[in-house]
Amino acid sequence: MKLKVISPILIVACIYILIYFAFTSGLINAVLEGQNYNQAVFLPSRAVQNNYETFIGITVLLFGLVGAILTARAFIATKINEKYALLGAGFLILIISMIFMYKVMELKA
Repeated sequence: MKLKVISPILIVACIYILIYFAFTSGLINAVLEGQNYNQAVFLPSRAVQNNYETFIGITVLLFGLVGAILTARAFIATKINEKYALLGAGFLILIISMIFMYKVMELKA
């Protein structure tokens, strides 16, 4: 069995995506304004965000990315059953992550 070495470019790309998702989900807002509000998981205001909401946002974005990657991998698959399984799993994960994001926004309003 041959072991593959993870390339440094892949590591840098993963770190870049994680930092991008952290800034997208409101890391700066949570650091500046949300430190006093870490008692509750969700704050009913859209102006203030705490650390828990930022972590939940990053997690939901990562699940959406995994769903998109599975969907894209379906186009590379050669077997028809594998293609349908990857498409189904990818779209299911994407739909679940979108539902969670809408539920988070519902709790914030």
